[in-house]
Amino acid sequence: MYDDEESLVNFFMSLANKYSGDKVLIPSVDECAYFIGKYHKDLSRHYNIPAPDWEAVSLVNNKKNQYDLAEKLNIPVPETYYPKSIDDVSTLAHRINNYPYVIKPTVSFEWKVEAMRSKSKGKKGIRADNADELIDHAKEIFVPGYDFMIQEVIGGRDERLITFLSYCDSGGNPISYFVRKKIRQCPVDFGYCTMTESCHNDIVVKQSVELLKALKFHGVSGVEWKLDPETDSYKLIEINARSVNTTGCAIAAGVDLPSIAYFDAIGDPLPTVTDWEDGCRWAWLSMDFWAGRQLINEGKLSFGEWFKSVKAVRADAVFSRDDLGFSLQYYFSFVWSVVISKVKKTLVRTGVN
Repeated sequence: MYDDEESLVNFFMSLANKYSGDKVLIPSVDECAYFIGKYHKDLSRHYNIPAPDWEAVSLVNNKKNQYDLAEKLNIPVPETYYPKSIDDVSTLAHRINNYPYVIKPTVSFEWKVEAMRSKSKGKKGIRADNADELIDHAKEIFVPGYDFMIQEVIGGRDERLITFLSYCDSGGNPISYFVRKKIRQCPVDFGYCTMTESCHNDIVVKQSVELLKALKFHGVSGVEWKLDPETDSYKLIEINARSVNTTGCAIAAGVDLPSIAYFDAIGDPLPTVTDWEDGCRWAWLSMDFWAGRQLINEGKLSFGEWFKSVKAVRADAVFSRDDLGFSLQYYFSFVWSVVISKVKKTLVRTGVN
């Protein structure tokens, strides 16, 4: 996302000098959360930052640290291993027996860098159904200097994935929060959410609040859980130390976390919100089209079911009446790409060059 941290710090300093009044920095991707945390002391001289400092970011940045903390608090976590080499994977692969497992990055945003992007193929994880697959995938994905972990795949459909979105004040207290359940994701196996819906879940709220308070976390975050059908417990998947893509679902349901964070940062706090409407649906329709198509092709979803789910969408990741020009341009490009893809496949099938 950026090549030179020092230059980026200097850019923010010059930007702060250029404009008067309150200036607020809120990270929205992992790389930004890392950067703001690392340079929190310097940046906070010029900006109000409702986001975690380096102590919290350095802890949350690594999933092993997240799981270690959760276990200290007696919060359930998935069966997870942290091999350091292919030899470690080879030894481990024949010792563990709870297949399938998934290979995931220990530090999420490292799979977005050029060295890893082509290997991960846009997925957040790579599934292995047996020891041989685990070893083969590990060999494909392994790049020295980039840590990964091997974790059990918790069974059940995507609806068992529940996320707690919140804003924690400077004391680490979640003063406003929201819960949503995942409906679909793309890629279907281990991808990014394409459709989600607001819900309530007291267990997820309790465990998330306990974790965030222990971290003394400050800012907007998303804590993801999955209900394990074997143990009937919600196991921690990950803590995202920043605003997540689906924050729009919270806003549509009445919990405007970015605004709550902004006004708290400038010393003019909004009323706290700890309740919301259930069934408020958000979608990233362009990506949900591909997720739906894959599920339809696999016989796991009908077109009618997909279309019915889309009709219930209240908020879209891209479309906004406030910015019709960009919205229409985005979806026109998407529809055009679908048409072109279809034409190319037809030409290949008919043997036309």
